[in-house]
Amino acid sequence: MALNIKALSRFGTSDRGSRTQANFYVYSTADAAATVTAAGYFNDARQKCNLKKGDRFFCSVAVDGTPAKLDLIVTDVAGGVVTVAS
Repeated sequence: MALNIKALSRFGTSDRGSRTQANFYVYSTADAAATVTAAGYFNDARQKCNLKKGDRFFCSVAVDGTPAKLDLIVTDVAGGVVTVAS
C-alpha cells in the first residue's frame, strides 16, 4: 500500500541550532514493516511535511495483523526519494 498522509501526525520539534530542527512524527498503518522501511515510502510526505535528514518516525505497523513498532530516522531526501533507517 501507499503512505496514508492522514495517519501521519507531527507531535514534536527539537531545535538543533543554526535554524535547523528535527521533527518527530507518529504513524499507524496496516502495511508491513518491510513496506514502510522501503526507500520512497514516505515520498508523499516530503513536501507536505518538509522532511529532512534527522526527522524521526515512530510507527505502528501491521495493525490489522500482528502489530509491531518501528523507530525510523530520515537518512536522505535527495532527488525526491525519502530514505529511512531503523
